[in-house]
Amino acid sequence: MSLTISLAELNALKNYILKTGLKRATPTNEYELLRIEDGKVKIVVYKSGKVVHNNSPESKAVIDNTLRPETEYQYLLGSDETGKGEWYGPLVVVCVALTPREVDKARKMGARDSKTIKESEIRRLATLFRKENFFSTPRVLSPSTYNARYEEFEREGKSLNDLLAWAHARVIKDTVEKLKFDRAKVVIDKFDVAKTYQRLYGLDTRRIEIIQKSKGESETPVAVASIIAKDIFEREVEGLSKVYGIDLKRTPVSRIPSSILPQVAKLHFSNVRKVAEEKAPR
Repeated sequence: MSLTISLAELNALKNYILKTGLKRATPTNEYELLRIEDGKVKIVVYKSGKVVHNNSPESKAVIDNTLRPETEYQYLLGSDETGKGEWYGPLVVVCVALTPREVDKARKMGARDSKTIKESEIRRLATLFRKENFFSTPRVLSPSTYNARYEEFEREGKSLNDLLAWAHARVIKDTVEKLKFDRAKVVIDKFDVAKTYQRLYGLDTRRIEIIQKSKGESETPVAVASIIAKDIFEREVEGLSKVYGIDLKRTPVSRIPSSILPQVAKLHFSNVRKVAEEKAPR
């Protein structure tokens, strides 16, 4: 099992080792920061903050004594998107709202950056999160909707970052409107601070703390959002592939009929635009 811990939690782990006398072992490579091997307790802490353990009751007890859940907020929200870098399929943006207890549970379930997880594990985790009824608000922009929205923003002299800021702000605001709280924290994987803040105008910052953070997936709500978004994206791509009889993930753009490009591809991508121009009637 694995999870990510903060600097404060790492210090708590070190203090717990000193207090209990757990035996430490020599790290086996340059990426390891701390290794514990004491009977049934086997825990490795990496410099990235990632923690891997053998899932024994004894190791879980150590982890439980290490985690420091945030109690200042009733909800911790995170948003993330998937599909921005793929020429095919939709853009999927998801906001997740978790209570401190749910954050703790999601971490122990293995929530982490979806880019570091195999597709089968993403499916498994997304299914578990849904069974736990973690509150999430997805927005799926199908290729045709995405293309229309992109053209609209482009005509206004705006960029892809404007579209992303709009989508993130929309799912965050939709989520906040459905929650009852006195204090909440929103974490967004940082891409354009000014444009995102502009789109989030109107949120009550007296009750809501907004943080835009590089590598935001290190925050559990963002990690959960990234996993759910990736799962939705993969399912949507599978659906499009079945509808049009083409494996979009493995078929070159040049082999996609021009008549269906607007329905399966993001037309502003240079490789898609080039193919569309080549196949356009003369």
